[in-house]
Amino acid sequence: MGVLKDSEYSDLATLRDIQDENPHGWVTDTCGLATRTVHRLYATGLCELADDDTLGTLPGPPQWAARLTPEGHDTLVYIPERRATTRPPHPTTTHPDDAREVTLLPQAMDAVRLYLNLTGRLRQPPAPGLEEAVRTARRDEQRSAWHLYVTDAQADSIAYALWLEARAHTIRPAHRFAREHHTMYKPPHP
Repeated sequence: MGVLKDSEYSDLATLRDIQDENPHGWVTDTCGLATRTVHRLYATGLCELADDDTLGTLPGPPQWAARLTPEGHDTLVYIPERRATTRPPHPTTTHPDDAREVTLLPQAMDAVRLYLNLTGRLRQPPAPGLEEAVRTARRDEQRSAWHLYVTDAQADSIAYALWLEARAHTIRPAHRFAREHHTMYKPPHP
């Protein structure tokens, strides 16, 4: 799955809202969301489904129960910010020598900057030092690209930012990053 459609984003937000209202923290088949909608969100790692043991403890018991994953929560935080921001100017400085170089096109760099701006609101925050790596990135005007020097953990955070960008806008930066730097985020669910 690539960019979330507005209806899918609304379904995810509905899932979150109903989940927050339930004392047990699960949304069940009585909520009004279509089963196929929940399975589509599950297939992309945005929600998890309850196992049989958990279903047995819920009132009813329901045929299915779902709740947001951290990725689902972060997608709900990221998408509105992504749609509301434009690229600000950023200074370039020197880079540390003890990390590997990665190259990001402007669209990917914008996604990483937005991810960094959301740090306090995300369940999966960036790796330590990523903000400094972005701040010290240098711009290659000929290629219209940014060169960053990052650790493996920071590269994983970039991959996660691009995974969020793929939910909000386009999957191309995530695919390019995976192809060129062999790093791609995959949710642990399913």
